[in-house]
Amino acid sequence: MPFPETDRKTCHDCSSRHQCLIGRQSDAARAPWAAMVEERRFRKGDVLQHQGETAGAVAVIKVGTALLQRAGADQVARPVAMAGCGQALGTSAVLGTPEDLTWVALMEGRLCEVPAAALLRAGGGGTEFLQSLLREEVQARARLADWSGLLRRRGVTAQLASALLQLSQLQRSTLVRLPTHTVLASLLATTRETVARSLTQLALHGAVVRHDRWHCAIVRGPLMALLEGRAVKAPAAALPVTAATLAVPALAPPVAAAPLRRRVARREAGIPVARRPVRAAAAPKAPSPQAVQA
Repeated sequence: MPFPETDRKTCHDCSSRHQCLIGRQSDAARAPWAAMVEERRFRKGDVLQHQGETAGAVAVIKVGTALLQRAGADQVARPVAMAGCGQALGTSAVLGTPEDLTWVALMEGRLCEVPAAALLRAGGGGTEFLQSLLREEVQARARLADWSGLLRRRGVTAQLASALLQLSQLQRSTLVRLPTHTVLASLLATTRETVARSLTQLALHGAVVRHDRWHCAIVRGPLMALLEGRAVKAPAAALPVTAATLAVPALAPPVAAAPLRRRVARREAGIPVARRPVRAAAAPKAPSPQAVQA
């Protein structure tokens, strides 16, 4: 629903103005529809845009993060990217064509929107607006390509590192609000457990600093080094001090477990295993006559 009047801010007072398709228009270009711009709140799980439907308004995310999904021939919606501050949705409404993606809110936030009918009455928003809209579409394709490219990296840890860098850009902060492990796993085509392990590895290498379950700080230097394949020395503070790390290495030679494993495997497969003969205990030696005489 719309914000109360006391919570509204004009485009001139908005900190996201220069990243916003609506806000960066000149006063002259915005004049025909400026009074119709509304700021709305959305909650986690809200569907902001449906694939295949024609949007009723052009909107820009002001605060928050959304998951972009695309349904293929099997009609199953699968994650393809994430979107954040300054990214526009419903842009196909100006042309009257259906939207290509579904947008689902990953956390509560706010967006600003202007009815598509008002833009159409103003001749599609005017030349300035249409030029900005074309630039927005070009940037949207580039961002989709970046999200697609991270899946070509080798290993989930490198993929997650790339995703965190893109999240930092979306949220315009090095302190990243993380989505759930389930969302990250679906985006990276892996499991929640693998995502958790990869986050731990990044923390041990000093590439991220975990503040709590939902927030982590991005350390760009080590993160870029991991992506470029350069060796990263883990900081001493990142290494957990446990009894295992403080224990003195054993001096006894390791026990050869391979023969035992082979015997167990043969027994489980039903192959008879020859038992070694048990040697009888040696009889005690009789004392020598010299010892008895002594």
